[in-house]
Amino acid sequence: MTEKLEYALRAIKSCPNCNGIGNLYWSNGEDYDTEICECNPYGLVLDGDDVVWDNGLLSEPELAIFATREAD
Repeated sequence: MTEKLEYALRAIKSCPNCNGIGNLYWSNGEDYDTEICECNPYGLVLDGDDVVWDNGLLSEPELAIFATREAD
């Protein structure tokens, strides 16, 4: 995993605004909205601890290995 991605994930996981999700969500029962949190400048999409989309921080082969947890 690249150093830039590791730093980005640490920043997201420690963010008090989004509670480590990387995105902000609003709902009033009828309407729903989301926006990327300021802790997530690369627009990473996370599913728990897995990176679903990395906006080019990793190459595709590296992302596939990381997403399947086969990386060291």
